[in-house]
This record gives sequence, structure tokens and C-alpha cells, in this order.
Amino acid sequence: MIWAVTAAIIGTSLYGASEGRKARMDAEKQQKKALLQQSTEAAAMRTELANQTAEYAKQGASLQQQANLAKEQFAAQQLQYGENKLAMDTKAKEVQAAADEERRKAAASEASALKARTRGGRRSLLSQERMTPELGISATQLGSGMMV
Repeated sequence: MIWAVTAAIIGTSLYGASEGRKARMDAEKQQKKALLQQSTEAAAMRTELANQTAEYAKQGASLQQQANLAKEQFAAQQLQYGENKLAMDTKAKEVQAAADEERRKAAASEASALKARTRGGRRSLLSQERMTPELGISATQLGSGMMV
């Protein structure tokens, strides 16, 4: 009976060891599957991150291009504004010069009229051949006041 008990203990131990080995093998298989799953997920995540990075790079390049275009448009608008301002300043100077010339002419005309009124009196006869207003203009005179 000791043999039987010993055999039962040994059999139980061998069965326990066999079950332990199976459990360890199953655990190793599960661990390998989990590691394989993790590496697959990590590769998929790296691929997704690479795709997102590429997309962000495209968006960044697009935004940079838009910013450059906006800068160019702004520079062109500033240049056009400068040209328009220069043209308007030139036109304003021309208008001011024309107005000054008109004022000068009006002042000269007014001054000559004033001079004629104050120094010449009210003379109606300007020709030396017409000494008296009663004689009038003879037929032999031309409009220049010269005798023919």
C-alpha cells in the first residue's frame, strides 16, 4: 500500500507537473499572441501617425503658400496705393498751379483795369488822328488808325 500511495503521489505530481507545463505553454502562447497583437497595433499606430504627420505637413505647406500669396497681394496693394497717391499728389499740384495761374491772371487783369481807370481817366478816343469826337472816323482810315 505504501507503493500505491507513493504511486498515487507520484502520479498526482506528474499530472500536476504536466498540467503546469501545459498552463505555462498556454501562457507563453497567449503572451506571444499578445506581443504580436501589440506590435501589429504599434505598427498600425505608427502608420497612422505618419499619415497624420504627412497631412499636417501638407496643410502647413498650404497655409504657408496662402500666407506668401497674401503677403504678395499686400505688397502689390501697397505699391498700387503708392502709385495712386503719387498720381493724386501730382494732379493736386497741377490743379493748384492752374488755380494759382488763374488767380494771377485775374489779379493782373484787375490791376491793369484799375490802372487804366485811375491813370487814363474816361478817355473814349484812342487815335491821334481823331482830335475831336464830333469829326468821327473818315472813310480813308482803316481800323488800325492809319491813313491810306
